Amino acid sequence: MKKMIIIGLVMYGAFQWYSNGNNDLAGSYGEPHNELIMYSLTTCGFCKQKAKALKEENIAFKEYFIDKDQKRMDELNAKLTKAGFKPKSYGTPLFDVHGVMLPNNPSMEKIKKHLQNG
Repeated sequence: MKKMIIIGLVMYGAFQWYSNGNNDLAGSYGEPHNELIMYSLTTCGFCKQKAKALKEENIAFKEYFIDKDQKRMDELNAKLTKAGFKPKSYGTPLFDVHGVMLPNNPSMEKIKKHLQNG
């Protein structure tokens, strides 16, 4: 019985990982604005790569480090909740593009698409 529970939890975790890795995720939280906000971790290599790519494309953005700023972490979790996402269950970086949340290190194409639509 114990093995069945462990296998079930592993399978559920794999499903969540696969589902959350799908970059089609986007959700509006009802507060449109004119900014691109990137929520990062100071230790995240993907965050550093995405910041570099944004700078290379001359795309203006604000970057908040959620591991250093509890206020920004709380803000992010509130936005995710309002957008219909489960907070604290997504990979970094996460983006707020004109009031639309894009979790799990979305592609540059997806970010640009939402910038154009905003």
